[in-house]
Parts: sequence; structure tokens; C-alpha cells
Amino acid sequence: MSQANPKILIADDDPLARLFVKNALEPAGMVVLEATGGKDALAKFEAIGPDLVILDIMMPDMDGYLTCSRIRSLPRGKRVPILVLTGLDDAQSIGQAYQHGATDFITKPVNATILCHHVRYMLRTNNVLHALIRSESRLELAQRIARIGNWDWNPKTNRFAMSNELCRLVGVRPQDFAGTFEAFLALVHADDRSMVTGALQKLVGQHTPCDIDHRIVLPNGTDFVIHLQAEGVREEETDEITVIGTAQDITERKQAERAIHQLAYYDSLTGLANRVLFKDRLSNALSYASRHHQHLATLFIDLDRFKIINDTLGHAAGDQLLVMIAERLRGALRVGDVHGGGGNAVARFGGDEFVVLLADARTPEHALRVARQLLALFAEPYQLAGQAVHSSVSIGIAMGEPDGRSAEDLLRDADIAMYEAKRAGRATAVFFDPCMHQRLKRDLAVEIALRQAIERHEFSLVYQPVIDLETGDVTAVEALLRWTHPELGEVQPTEFVPLAEETSLIVPIGEWVLRQACQHFVHWCHTLGDRAPPVLSVNMSRVQMLQADRLVAHVMAVLAETGMPANRLQLEITERELTKDPLSARALMHRLRTLGLRLALDDFGTGGSTLTCLRDHPFDLVKIDRSLLHGIADNPDVLAVVHATVTLIENLGMASVAEGVEDAAHIGILQSIGCRYAQGFLFALPMSAQAVAEMPAMAPTPVLPPPMLQAYPVSHRLS
Repeated sequence: MSQANPKILIADDDPLARLFVKNALEPAGMVVLEATGGKDALAKFEAIGPDLVILDIMMPDMDGYLTCSRIRSLPRGKRVPILVLTGLDDAQSIGQAYQHGATDFITKPVNATILCHHVRYMLRTNNVLHALIRSESRLELAQRIARIGNWDWNPKTNRFAMSNELCRLVGVRPQDFAGTFEAFLALVHADDRSMVTGALQKLVGQHTPCDIDHRIVLPNGTDFVIHLQAEGVREEETDEITVIGTAQDITERKQAERAIHQLAYYDSLTGLANRVLFKDRLSNALSYASRHHQHLATLFIDLDRFKIINDTLGHAAGDQLLVMIAERLRGALRVGDVHGGGGNAVARFGGDEFVVLLADARTPEHALRVARQLLALFAEPYQLAGQAVHSSVSIGIAMGEPDGRSAEDLLRDADIAMYEAKRAGRATAVFFDPCMHQRLKRDLAVEIALRQAIERHEFSLVYQPVIDLETGDVTAVEALLRWTHPELGEVQPTEFVPLAEETSLIVPIGEWVLRQACQHFVHWCHTLGDRAPPVLSVNMSRVQMLQADRLVAHVMAVLAETGMPANRLQLEITERELTKDPLSARALMHRLRTLGLRLALDDFGTGGSTLTCLRDHPFDLVKIDRSLLHGIADNPDVLAVVHATVTLIENLGMASVAEGVEDAAHIGILQSIGCRYAQGFLFALPMSAQAVAEMPAMAPTPVLPPPMLQAYPVSHRLS
């Protein structure tokens, strides 16, 4: 029952009949409400909402048939049980009662006990029916929310029934569905039908639960994916198997899974495989190559000068360039199934790094041929922001041997080789060599040791003099850094200085050098007096120049702390560093000049804008790189270039110093073309601060006859 005391409405024009019903039902806990006729019954029905209605057929104002019909037309009257009391027991009257909506009937005279049990049964049945309806309604709602439907199939009779929600999902009206397995199979995508048939046949034959995903084709031709689950139930009465199943629309889940897979394994910008997916494919290819004793190759590709393009044209243009790179790689390489050992794979590792797997590279020659094709391909210009842009690449190649090396090992080797290609001048391809790895390990050991070198007092300074070729006097000493490690031994500056610059350790190291050199110089001035070198020259690093404020502040602090005369301190800047950012470099040069310092241009002749450097920067002295002097005694063209260079420097009011002089024959030549100062092993090896203090005055160097000028045509001489 719906409640502890169900309400019963009795409609009868006979008061004794109403009293009879009241006495029969109230002892059973029911509340009996009375209506004197059909109209009164309708009014009280709407007012009280009874759980059950008892109607007499024969009533004067409105008979029971019409009253029953009117109750059924009311919103609350569709499901209320209605019991008809009739003295008419003919089939026609009973049928008419059912036609007007009666739930059941009972003929007069009525037994009180039978009436009570009849009413109780009707109430119980109605409650069960309502619960079932509510359950089905909620189930249907839940299925609609979950986009899931249920079905059952009798393999013996081939009857296939689908729930309303499943019919809605597959786009079929329940009344239009033929109700057979073939009718359901016709809704399945043609490519998936064999899978569905096989899974359900296996369920029936081997009692294996069905759990598959397949596509359904809607009437408009579009398809979606459903997750089909089913199990077999054996009917006790017939001992037959009935297949009970569900079908859920998982299209959104599949789309989400594909999106997650795309994000997890593919680069969002280029659509290429990312690092994770590439490593998996490379591991598979290595396994295949190892089993079949074959080789493969990995090419690590890095764009040259990408940062310049990105900074100049903007990040959008940079992204567009990366997309173009990816398209060229796809077009140039046959990308396929690496599991079969014949396909290639291309990935973007992030930034401007791309990696290629050549699964069919049987020999190093094959890999090199592909690398050269890619170098030529990337050398072609790109149209970016309305202009043609060139961007070459550097490629590192590592061969995969059938030796059990991992994907990580191969990628590491290719990466190392790529950096060697960068060092070799870019726009080239370099094979990995084991010595590269050893050098990298050495670099790592040097870097670790370098971080502790200052605290452990492992650095020292040596000084090389600059000589006046006319007088033989020492006009300056250049401070040179040396490093002695307790385990690594003497580490050459060519090895640790570039590493210090890469890690920015050159900043604290350079600050130590300046302070230590100034302390030495002030000590020489105190102990040697006029015999002390006139000028102390200290090198500046590119990284120090990038931190201009820190550099200027440190120079001022060292001058104040040590008492170093500013006009006797000379800072050397290489020409190559000036050409990277001329405006910032010029601003820094003028700031240093305002402190009273001397400035020297080092390694002149190795940069890309030598005349601009001389014109735009306030240098006191220019040091001509030793590479420019090579062949000066043998080649008239070399002599002409050096002569012109010295003349240009002197005409701009600067002094010229020839670096790396090791041949006595060069002295006379340098003197005759106007180069007054020189530096090199011919005069002195780099020496300690103590050795500088003990250095004797150098004898004047005689002017040697210049044989090259004697033989050099007058028309070509520069004066």
C-alpha cells in the first residue's frame, strides 16, 4: 500500500451500500470516504486524491461507466485502481466497465471479507505496478543520461528486442525495428559486422562474455561508436540461452581518448610524433634490427639561427617556420610502420629540434646520403612574413648497431654528434664517434671542477709582455688565466674558457682575474717603481659584456679597493664579440672610457665587420690576430693586407700590436710597415707575477732589413 491508512472513495446513491463498504474496510485500517453519486465522486476525487475508488454502476445523476471515464480523464486518475460494484453479471456489462477504464469488478451481493481482500489485493498490485513504472521511468532516464540502452536476443528464435533508449541511439523508431538479429546487424558498420557476429557466436557457443567496441551507422550516414557488452542467461523453463546485453554510446569518450592520445604522443604545433612516441618507435625498431641483425640510423636535426628568426620576425613566424620544416620532413621521408623494420619515423623533440629514424638505413653511406638530401632541402628559402628566409640545419647521425644499445643511448649519441656539427660550422652533418662521448664526459668533469676552482684557489695568472719594436721596452703586460686541477692537471684555457662562458661561470672568474691582476700591478708599482710595466691589459668575456651594469660596477670597485690607476688599466675586447651586438657594445665602451680606462680591440682580422669596429668604437690599441700574419714573409698578398691594416689603424689614431710573433724575420717586416708593437713567444713566454717583478729591462731590438719590401713591386706598396 502507498501509506499505512489508504483512502478509499465509495460512490453509491444507496446509504446502506456505502455503510456496508465502510464497515467492511475500516476495521482493516482503511479510511473510507463517501460520495452520493457520480458528480459528487468527481468533486471529492479531485479534493482528496484517494488511493482506490469503488463505483456503483447504477446511480441516478451519473452512472458508474461515465464516472469511471471522467475519473480516468483527470491527471490524477490515470493510474488509480477503480473497482466497479454491479448487480449485472452479464458479459456485456462487464466488458463495458473495462472499456470505460475499470480496473476490476465485483458483483452484488458482496461478501464483506471478500471485498476487503479484493481491495487489499488491488492496492498491493497497484503499488507494485507504480513502483515498476517508476523504476522503468528512472531506468530510462538513467539510460538516456548515460546514453546506454539494453537489448536481448534469443538465438533459437532469433528474436532481438531493443529498449526505447537503444532505438533512439541507433536512430530507429521502436515500431519500425524488425526485431531480428539481422535487423540489428544491418545497423552495424559493414567493417565491424564480422567482429560483432564472431563475439556473439563465441558467447553462445563458449559462454564467453562479449565486451567489444564497434560502430553504428545512423540513417543519415554518419557513424558513432558503441560499447557492446553481453552475457548469456539460461532460461529454466525452456533450458535455452538468452543473450542479455547493453550498448552504450562512447563516441565522446573515444574522441577524448584520441585527444588525450594526441596530446600525449604528438606535437601540438606540427602534428609530428613527440619525444615519448618517438622513443617507443625507436625501441621497437631497435628490437627488430637486433633480431634480424640489421642496422638503422637516427638523425638529430637542429635549426641554425632559429632564435634570430624568432626574435626578428616574431614567435608566430617562428611557429610557421617549424610547421614548414615538419612538412618538408614528411615529404622527404617515407614514414611507415617501424614494427616491420622498413618504415621511418619523424618527431619534434621541442623547440627547434627534430629527430628522424631511418629504419632501413643499412649502411652509414645510406644515412649520410639522406642527411645530405635534407641539408639541401632545408637550404631552400622559406616564405615568412612576406620575405624569403634562409635557415640551415645541423645534423648529428648515430648508427643503431645490433648490439643491444637502448633508444636513449642512440638519441644521446645523435645529439652529441649534432653539437659537433654546430662546432664544425653548422649547415653540415656529422657522424657520432665514441671519442665525442669521452670529450663530453671530460667537459662535464671540467664543469663540475670549474665551479669549485675559485674557492679552492686553483686559478693563477701569468703575464705576457707587449714589446716596443723600436726600443725593446715592455709597454704592457697581458694577464692570462691558468688553471691547475689536482686530478685533471693543467687544463688549457681553450678547454675551460668556452665552458665557463656557456655556464656563465666566466663572470665570477673574470671578476677574480681583474681583482688579482690589479693587485699584482699595484704591487709591481710599489716594488719596481719606474721599472713597472706601464699598462696592465685584462681580457673581457662576451658574457661579462652582456651584464654591463655588473661589469662597470665591478671595475669601479676594483679600482677603489686596489688603488689601481684607471689610465694604466686596459680592457681587451675581441672583435667577434663586438659584431654580435654593436650598439650595446659601443654604449659599454663609452661607459668604460668615462672611467678613464684604456680599451684594446683583440683578435682583429677574425670578425665580420672590422672597419665598422674601428670606426665606431673608442679604442686606444688594436691587436692584429696572428692568423692575419701567417705568410707575411713569403706571400706579397699577405704583406699587402697587413700593411694596409696597420696603415688604417695608425691613420685612425690607434696603436697596432702584432700578436703571436714567433719568427725573428717578422720583426723587420713589421717595423718597415709601421707596426711598432708586438707580442709573442719570440720575446717572452707567459710568466708569473714574481717573474714579472724580476724581469730585466729588454735590450732594444734592431731594425732588420725588410727583404719582402725590397722585392715587392712599388706599384703595390702601401705607404
